[in-house]
Amino acid sequence: MNKRTLALLAALIGLGLTPLSAEDAKPAAPNTPGAEKADKKGRGSREDWDKLTEAEKAEKLKERKAKMEARIKDLKAKKAAGTLTDKETEQLERLEKQAARGDRPPGQRPGGGKRPKKDDASGK
Repeated sequence: MNKRTLALLAALIGLGLTPLSAEDAKPAAPNTPGAEKADKKGRGSREDWDKLTEAEKAEKLKERKAKMEARIKDLKAKKAAGTLTDKETEQLERLEKQAARGDRPPGQRPGGGKRPKKDDASGK
């Protein structure tokens, strides 16, 4: 390569490494573990859920169920109109399965899920 090409490449690399404005030069705010979970689709962390009272948890679950039922209703209306996309079809199937799982009495639900937290005091 000739000197002119090398000088041009060096200049372009130098421009790419320098910030374009003062905002670009600011370091990013440190990311806290809880903030990452809270930012993801507006969901709070598990610790936030554990802090709620039983009445608050029941209210949140009612809100979630109402939101899910409204979304199912909207998707079914789109399906009837014939304007449902593939992604929405998958979402409708998923939501219907979730709604069916939630309607079962607690005794008929399968076990599993997350294991209970280990108690640090007992040494387990």
